[in-house]
Amino acid sequence: MMTLPANPATVVLQARGLVKRYGHVTALDGADFDLRSAEILAVIGDNGAGKSSLIKALAGAVVPDEGEIFLDGRRVHFRNPLDARRAGIETVYQDLAVAPAMSIAENLFLGRELRREGVAGRVFRVLDKPRMLRETVAHLDELKISVRSMDQPVETLSGGQRQSVAVARSAAFARHVVIMDEPTAALGVKESGMVLQLIRRVREKGLAVVLISHNMPHVFELADRIHVQRLGKRVVVLDPRRISMSDTVAVMTGALRAEELAGEMLA
Repeated sequence: MMTLPANPATVVLQARGLVKRYGHVTALDGADFDLRSAEILAVIGDNGAGKSSLIKALAGAVVPDEGEIFLDGRRVHFRNPLDARRAGIETVYQDLAVAPAMSIAENLFLGRELRREGVAGRVFRVLDKPRMLRETVAHLDELKISVRSMDQPVETLSGGQRQSVAVARSAAFARHVVIMDEPTAALGVKESGMVLQLIRRVREKGLAVVLISHNMPHVFELADRIHVQRLGKRVVVLDPRRISMSDTVAVMTGALRAEELAGEMLA
């Protein structure tokens, strides 16, 4: 199995030369990607820049036509999202993929239900609901998520609380990376603030976070680095502490070329 020269202290997920075509449309055109451990990397780009295709490739939702993906320096090949999840990469999509009528605990273990030990679990497939409830409480407490009751249906929660449940589920099972697709897009100011705090706590757990967002203030508030995607490839990685928001938007839209930036602006 091919490996990259690894620096395990800094790099967790990499991609080199990803290409994805849909008929005559090239969504990814030799895209590169680098994610360091325990960082928040924002991925930004105009509509049609290839952000969604890049993230889907990293999450196993699409298989690239060309290129390679490396996890902890080792080449991986994801045929579907389940492969990526088994490798420790979790994704929170905009639609959240929660079951509204089910409880918080049931949603946290959705598709990964725990069964009782012994014959009850092996033969009769009886769920271990007390254990799932205990572990749900522990996961939400770790991320400081407050809800009235773990037994309440998700449909009774606010938008921010639903987003928090989806994020908690990903953080509970991720071993390497949590990918978040527009996590605050449909939220108000107060709920957005709650989710931003939650994203920081996920990083504090030692997980790397990929944040896809059109909200530039949120990007600059959270991101350690900014990956700029344009015309199907990465054009530059920026340091949000050293570049202005307006210059970042200019690079994203092509009004300012990466070559024109000062070196200290790069990450």
